[in-house]
Amino acid sequence: MRPARADAARAVRSGARVDRRDDEVSGRPEAHRRAAEERAKRTATKPKRGQGQWALGYFEPLNTPEQTKRDDDGMNVRERIEKIYAVQGFRSIPPPDLRSRFRWWGLYTQRKQGTPAGITATAEPEELEDEFFMLRIRIAGGLLTSEQLRAIAWVSERFGRDVADVTDRQNVQLHWIRVEDVPRIFEEIERVGLTTCEACGDTPRNMLGCPIAGIDGDEILDATPILEATHKRFVGDPAFSNLPRKYKTSISGCVQQCAQHEINDLSFVGTRGPDGSPGFDLWVGGGLGPNAHFA
Repeated sequence: MRPARADAARAVRSGARVDRRDDEVSGRPEAHRRAAEERAKRTATKPKRGQGQWALGYFEPLNTPEQTKRDDDGMNVRERIEKIYAVQGFRSIPPPDLRSRFRWWGLYTQRKQGTPAGITATAEPEELEDEFFMLRIRIAGGLLTSEQLRAIAWVSERFGRDVADVTDRQNVQLHWIRVEDVPRIFEEIERVGLTTCEACGDTPRNMLGCPIAGIDGDEILDATPILEATHKRFVGDPAFSNLPRKYKTSISGCVQQCAQHEINDLSFVGTRGPDGSPGFDLWVGGGLGPNAHFA
């Protein structure tokens, strides 16, 4: 008995009609249909794998920064800085601490001098990192005493090549800082009531205020006591040291609204009520970056 496939081939070559109801041929579409149904059943019962998009309900897997934060709170890196890295040097710092948790204490690696700007998107982190740090000192409301300013100047002259930058969020940033010198810097600035705690990272960032609060004759109210109380309450609290992203706050009673309330996550803006008494308006949801929007 000749195979049905051979008969079908000869029929095609001879121009004869091929009966598509042949069991072997007609069975193929049915087999494909059954296979598709089985795949659909498996897909329906298999849980979808997300990429950590919380907005879509996927909490796993975490991306690298979030996994690093879960593994250890950034606040805990200070002890390792003082007891290990300052003793053993830059090369002793593992990547999760160097490129993430150091920020919880105001430390970012500096880019190597002479690095072409065009390679930053493709180069590996170790190709870009110098063995020096930028150190950010947070100054609540931008208010400094003369003693505090002298302490910053002393640290800058001794450890930062005599350079200090004032930022648009009322911080001071030092450069050319070696990890070996960080414990001594912490000691000096904390002696005068300053800190680098949570100056960077996914934390409550430095809180903005009016630079002439308390001496401006036209201000609605002096927000300094509230700003300082907020700083003391939230900075360094483990309950707020692992936020989804950095959190920016502004508190001001300035009639000119100089503390940029429109571009902060949370802002208290001085105003007067219907009876003329001073108080605050609450603004939420402002921000800059790729998706900039006003509160």
